[in-house]
Amino acid sequence: MTTDQCGYLCFQYNETTSPYDRLPFKEKISELSKQYSGLVDLHSKDLSPYSWMAIAWYPVYQVPGATNVKELSACFLTYHPLSSLSLGSEKVEGKRSTVEEICLPPFAMVTYKMFGKLWTSPETLDSDIVICQQNAASYWLKQLQFHHHDFDFFMSRQFGNY
Repeated sequence: MTTDQCGYLCFQYNETTSPYDRLPFKEKISELSKQYSGLVDLHSKDLSPYSWMAIAWYPVYQVPGATNVKELSACFLTYHPLSSLSLGSEKVEGKRSTVEEICLPPFAMVTYKMFGKLWTSPETLDSDIVICQQNAASYWLKQLQFHHHDFDFFMSRQFGNY
């Protein structure tokens, strides 16, 4: 990708600490915005369509009454556009707010510990969709020439995933 395609890079942050040692997302944004004031001043419409963030989702406690704890220990890494110009972003409907909100659905995903019929039913295309989402994440990072620590972490733990 060239600068002309992506736009001007004004901020980049790549978390490399263990997922279990990280600050909660809101606290991390607050901390980073003290150093990079533009982080909270920019509008989604002003960002390049190549602006993105990844969110790692980990179970924080056991679901009461869970019959198969192994099935409920799945972890997800989702990739989301930050620009409202990106394909797939849509306005949040049915919610009254004084602030305009948009939905930024994931365009890629990687998983691990995703076992059992709870996540992928054999008679559906669930497994194919998961593989497609994983390939989208890999392609995205290669296209941007970006080394993403969390992607490597998830991919190294994938065996037995499907």
